[in-house]
Amino acid sequence: MNRALKIGIFFIFCSCCAGIYIYKSADLFESETKTYFALADDAMGLLRDSNILVSGVVVGKLDKIGLENGKAKFTLKISKDLVIYENAKLEKVMESMLGTYVLSLEPGDSSAAVLKENDYIKNVKTDSGMSAAMNKVSEIMEKTDALMEKVLERENKEKIDKIIDMLVRMTENTTQNFEGNMKMLSSVLKDMSQVMQKVNAKSDAEMEKLSKILDNTLKVTDRIAEMSDGKDKQLNQTLADLRSSLKLIAEELAASRGAMKEVREITSNVNQITEKVAKGEGTVGKLMTDDKLYQDLVKVSDKLTDYADTLLGMKVYVDAHSNYMVFDNSFKTYFDITLQPRKDRFYLLGLVDDPRGNVSHTVTTHTTDVDGTTYIVEDDKTVVSDKLKFNLQIGRIFGPVALRGGIFQNKAGFGIDYNPWKYVSLSAEIFDFASGGAPQLRVQGLARPLLWTIEPFSWLYITAGGEDLINGQRDLYFGLGLRFDDDDLKSIVPSVPRP
Repeated sequence: MNRALKIGIFFIFCSCCAGIYIYKSADLFESETKTYFALADDAMGLLRDSNILVSGVVVGKLDKIGLENGKAKFTLKISKDLVIYENAKLEKVMESMLGTYVLSLEPGDSSAAVLKENDYIKNVKTDSGMSAAMNKVSEIMEKTDALMEKVLERENKEKIDKIIDMLVRMTENTTQNFEGNMKMLSSVLKDMSQVMQKVNAKSDAEMEKLSKILDNTLKVTDRIAEMSDGKDKQLNQTLADLRSSLKLIAEELAASRGAMKEVREITSNVNQITEKVAKGEGTVGKLMTDDKLYQDLVKVSDKLTDYADTLLGMKVYVDAHSNYMVFDNSFKTYFDITLQPRKDRFYLLGLVDDPRGNVSHTVTTHTTDVDGTTYIVEDDKTVVSDKLKFNLQIGRIFGPVALRGGIFQNKAGFGIDYNPWKYVSLSAEIFDFASGGAPQLRVQGLARPLLWTIEPFSWLYITAGGEDLINGQRDLYFGLGLRFDDDDLKSIVPSVPRP
């Protein structure tokens, strides 16, 4: 392909794009009109000959903008084929990123009287579009600022650090003390068992010897008494006293044998307890030999440490952006808060202001009299509901890829994000599988060209992509947003002036 052919193809492509733009933005409204008036608080962004739209269709023009009683007075030229009722609504909406606006009209319904020519449309709203979205974002940011300021107070953070550090050290000390006491108890029981065994062996031998000596002594005294035969009273008395003493000693020995028997029984019980403890039987044995208690204490300590890391290491990201929907000629606004307790997981909560919403059509038939003639009129009313939608998602991060699942604009679905470079991100979302038709597919590219600059310019990013790419309501968009984290909040909170 030579250079001239390339230039020709490029010129044809640019000409087609310009033609499409001129066709879409051209003034194609030609119809006989009626004149109506409206009073508004703000006419900024509106120009003479600005379009008046009903469900995206041009039905009239803004003929003049004047001033009446301190308010902007609109002179409206609207097609005579459109029936307008007293409960009609007129709203100023943004037309493009250049700041130009158009008027969106809801004609009302037959529950109210028909509005006559040169009457005033009373229900007028001029705070809408990007201005309203930014006002909402500003209010939410003020509340987020106050919340983060309380959470990030130095005193509260220091107290939490002290409490968690104290719990961790207490758990470690308790574990060490318990393990040391159990080892000491085991050693004491073993020593007692050995000492009692030695005492038992020696005591039994000595008691047998002493018993034999006493028996022999009693026999000797009896023999001496027989030999003396009562001839020596003093000797007899001495022998009688000796016999009584020996009997007392024998009784004491018998009592001592009983005591020693009890000691042996106690020693035997101690031995049995020691054996059970060594085998891991009983409560003390399980505590001594089973590592479960120690492992549980270690797990408690680990969980306390994990909790401390999760609580004090959590990152909070705030994201607000608005996309211009090319085919719908409207803006779609997002506000998200992302909580990231760890580097590999996050939780996303968000609100979506979707101008498309859920569209439904109702046809009503009524009669009207014009110059004595009765006409049957059918009104096709378009109702848009569920403009405010919710996002509630959980995600896991695997290197440059992040997987998300949960609620996407009030519908179940899942998404994937690819972040090959910190300046660029690509994402795809698919959701709304239960609507009866094809699910909604959303593909988006995101660029952060000012990330290397100073705050707040580094927060800005641009987006471009497409929505509903599978079904017939597909649309393309581009937009602008900002994203910052709690560290950025810490840096800007002290510099925010206080009232």
